Amino acid sequence: MKSLDDILHSDFLPEGDLELLDKVRPILIRLINRLKEQGPQASEDERLKAFAEAFHHINQFEDEIETVERETILEAMYDIGDAVGLDRTTQYCEDWRGDW
Repeated sequence: MKSLDDILHSDFLPEGDLELLDKVRPILIRLINRLKEQGPQASEDERLKAFAEAFHHINQFEDEIETVERETILEAMYDIGDAVGLDRTTQYCEDWRGDW
């Protein structure tokens, strides 16, 4: 499993429209930094709230998100969640994802 630092220093959005991904990348970087600030003592609810807020910001671009970008963004979000101990099989990202 990758750490938050591993993800932060990788190309975590490798496929899709670069113009859109350049808008989404800062949101994911803020999410990673927030999770790092929370630290391992953060509750699952605190971590999930950070994801919900990130999705709120990403959803403003829902008209631009196509299949490739959707898969890339969701994979990055679940990788970030894995790094902080969230269970991707619960599909928690689907709770906040807009119509994309």
